[in-house]
Amino acid sequence: MRHLKLVWALFLCLALLLSGCAGAADTPPPAPLTSAPPQTLKVLSIGGSFSVDAMEYLYQIARDAGVKEITLGILSSGGASLSKHLGFAKEDSRSYTYFKNTAGTWEETKKCRMSDILAEEQWDYITLQQTSGASGRSDTYKGVLPQLIEYVRSKNSSAKLVWHMTWAYQADSTHAEFSLYEKNQQKMYEMILSCLNEHILPESRFAFVIPAGTAIQNARTSFLGDTLTRDGYHLDLHIGRYIAGLTWFAALTNSPVDSITYNPDATLISDDMLSAAREAATNAILTPYEVTQSAFTEGVRP
Repeated sequence: MRHLKLVWALFLCLALLLSGCAGAADTPPPAPLTSAPPQTLKVLSIGGSFSVDAMEYLYQIARDAGVKEITLGILSSGGASLSKHLGFAKEDSRSYTYFKNTAGTWEETKKCRMSDILAEEQWDYITLQQTSGASGRSDTYKGVLPQLIEYVRSKNSSAKLVWHMTWAYQADSTHAEFSLYEKNQQKMYEMILSCLNEHILPESRFAFVIPAGTAIQNARTSFLGDTLTRDGYHLDLHIGRYIAGLTWFAALTNSPVDSITYNPDATLISDDMLSAAREAATNAILTPYEVTQSAFTEGVRP
């Protein structure tokens, strides 16, 4: 009798366990991009022209979403690698052009120091990136990135540190460093992902990654095709920059972009293009390290 009771008890436990597992499988995971936009947003990027591309329309996108107080800054040194940024920091040199936006337009100040700008505002977020040509080369991160993080933290310990994942070049790009990736867009994208896995994701001091590179790759599967740059590597001044801006906003705020109506230029960006852009950004947040095929395979372009 004792053995029967034991068997029965084990059966009940197994049944409860299985029913619990079934219930968990039937419960959908928490939906991303559900947060209400913040009242304030203060973002500083340490980068170069790819940061300028990505942040060009961020102010207007955030304002359209309902953010009341917006302060954006870009410490830009064209083509500067992580190693160069670290050198500028250690030398405390005036090597940057500083772009700042607090009212919808970018104001430019030359010969700025990283130390001054890091302390200028109570930044919510500070972003770092690798220069595009080195973005998929593991050796350019080793030893350098931790030192740069330590420097930034020594000057600003309160802001969340964020990594800006940049994009692979257009397939027909003539950029000199495209040969490092065998002039293959997919290979470049995969090598960027490899560096993320090796150097960025294990770094606990990064709060999260802005997957702009994946958003651009997503959009390339839509009717927009591989036409999102103006020179083979810098983003198109309109839809390319807009896709990156949407991705930045979604990643920084965890807010949906489906209701964003701001259009940088309605004569050049159709409603179909806006839909494809929102989809590309949203899917990049949902699946940041894998390309998602667009549902917008047909659409109107002006």
